[in-house]
Amino acid sequence: MHRYRVLVINDFVQQGGAEVVYRQSAELLRAMPGVEVECFDTSRFEFNSSLLSKSWNVAAARALKQTLITYRPHRILVHNYHNALSASVLNVIARYKRELGYTAYLTCHDYHLIYYNTTLHYHVDGHIEHLSLDDLGTWQVLKLRASAKGAVHDFLSKAYWHAMRAVCKPEKIFDQILCPSDFMQEALHRGGIDNTVVLYNPSALTVANKPVNVRDRERFNIAFVGRVAHDKGLGEFIELARSIDFGRIKCLGVFGDGPDREAIEQRYASLVESGKLVFFGRLPQDRLFSELRRFADATVLPSVGIEIAPLVIVEAAMLGLPTLVREGNHRLAFGDGVGSKITYRDEPNSLRGALNDLAAHLARPERHYDVSEFLPHCYAERLANIMQLGVAPQTIEHAHTAAGHA
Repeated sequence: MHRYRVLVINDFVQQGGAEVVYRQSAELLRAMPGVEVECFDTSRFEFNSSLLSKSWNVAAARALKQTLITYRPHRILVHNYHNALSASVLNVIARYKRELGYTAYLTCHDYHLIYYNTTLHYHVDGHIEHLSLDDLGTWQVLKLRASAKGAVHDFLSKAYWHAMRAVCKPEKIFDQILCPSDFMQEALHRGGIDNTVVLYNPSALTVANKPVNVRDRERFNIAFVGRVAHDKGLGEFIELARSIDFGRIKCLGVFGDGPDREAIEQRYASLVESGKLVFFGRLPQDRLFSELRRFADATVLPSVGIEIAPLVIVEAAMLGLPTLVREGNHRLAFGDGVGSKITYRDEPNSLRGALNDLAAHLARPERHYDVSEFLPHCYAERLANIMQLGVAPQTIEHAHTAAGHA
């Protein structure tokens, strides 16, 4: 069987959701018959986090050049590069693509290809607003303050973004750009990038548990899972819950860490003391899932930023848990087919109603969540097909099942 050498690239090994998918994609590709995999990230060279290195990382470019010459891949799959490796690696990929003849793919984990920040937001009088897709690719966005660090930083960030787009055009370097959600694909199309395909990111879980059945209970444990930062909306959700005296929420458990944790703990110290707010911290993935299964009746996704493909909805459903989802100006369509979402708006009565809907949902004896599109072997099959690796679907599922039992 012909062997394909695949190089998988990302900024970091351990950091956030993109890093989980980076490691998963490498593992799933490695399990395929006839496929060899090598990874490239900041662990492959002496990483310097200076502003200059983040702007144009010469060390990353040199290390990647040597890797390409030595490994000679047939396929390249890039996840994130703009947080550490910088656009310098795109320059290397483009140069050696002509010489080595590989095909290259990018998984688009955020909006950096089409906007000045990764979350499609701008600042007005200290408040965050979200960009309309209708404004993408127009001169209107130049007037918007995309940075929270002042006018000079905003101007320099925009100048840098346009300079990098002029030097390295990702839509020309990559044969296809993989979109984890339909909304991401639409956003890229609005931004003038058309060589896209939708590929849902895989769940970290391989087996779905039976949905949790809760009857004759007035109050429930709700879990927040993720980075404790402003765009994730935890503070706003706590404030909303407090406005209805937590309603049907018995306890809100926070599974994660981040820059806003200390401030939230201090601000809501009375809730922590009363046991209504519990911080579990950042847990290893296997322990996280077992603790969630033990603690939670449901999860909450209160993000104030524009989420792309929040796998917490899928992974909660695979644990048997529904998810309360904040509905803002941009409706989150991701995960609609799963059947586990209950939406609320930033109004006390809306949250009250959503918690009542949650109670009715949890009491239904024959609930079923459809997570089939997010199973790892489904992701692997689609990825192998997109990358034209010539691997039969049945061999992928068999290899994945065998690896799961190893």
